[in-house]
Amino acid sequence: MTADQLIDSYVADVVTLLPRKQRSDVAMELRALLTEDVDAADGDREDAARELLKGFGRPAEVAARYGSPVTLIDPADTRRFLILAIAGAVLIPFGTALNELIAPAAARRDLQDVVNGSIPTVFAWIGLLAVGFGLFSWYRRSRPETGWKPHVLPTGRINRVGRAAAIVFFVAGTLWLMFPHWPIRMLYGDRAAPEAYDAFTYDAEFLRLRGPIVLAIIVLGLAIQVILLGYGRWRPWIRQADMIYGVAICAALIWTIAAGPVFVVTGTDRAVKGAAVLIILITLIDLAVRTRRDHVRRAVQLHE
Repeated sequence: MTADQLIDSYVADVVTLLPRKQRSDVAMELRALLTEDVDAADGDREDAARELLKGFGRPAEVAARYGSPVTLIDPADTRRFLILAIAGAVLIPFGTALNELIAPAAARRDLQDVVNGSIPTVFAWIGLLAVGFGLFSWYRRSRPETGWKPHVLPTGRINRVGRAAAIVFFVAGTLWLMFPHWPIRMLYGDRAAPEAYDAFTYDAEFLRLRGPIVLAIIVLGLAIQVILLGYGRWRPWIRQADMIYGVAICAALIWTIAAGPVFVVTGTDRAVKGAAVLIILITLIDLAVRTRRDHVRRAVQLHE
């Protein structure tokens, strides 16, 4: 190829990546610039053209210099996109594997089959993220006035009324876990059918070890919340204790699901374990978000 042919090929690759209305002007300008540099070089024009184009940059990079390239995900959003994509790629198979433990032992699949079966969902999640980020980027480019706006940073203070209400709710839930037959007696008394009591009867093996351990961890979590309510604000050691509690409750629930039945009735057992899987996933997401938020808080030295 001659020097002019090399330049024409390069220019064509560049302008192909540009909007139609820019192509003619950019092609004329770029061709003139490259030709001038080649003519000014010593030696063979073809060799000079090859060396020049090799160091000039990839066509996509050159096209980006002439205008804003069309991007599905803005470079500023790439890190957030990767974090969400990786989180989904980890949590989806993990949640699928936990959900598989709810199924009867005879119907359970191998771990490899469970992971392979979750792959389409992972790709669907990544595709959904790509579409969502693409739409958000398009909206942001079409509405340049939607820039950064100041906002009040979160502090360590808590809403005591809301926290107290949450503690009451969780105490009631803990009492229901301890005495699952009590609501039935309160509502129906002696009119309740025996099947209603059977549906909420714990498995004896669960009550022997797993139940007391899970109950102890739940009570520990309630104690942390009561201490937080007393202080009225987060302290570093309370944050750390609450994070450790989150990890402990996830580990205890995973063990509870995997070790055997919780209730004697299969339907109740599967429903409760399904709720436990959801709690585990929500808790893990919350732990990740709070870890990142605490890291940012320490980095910018926010005052508690």
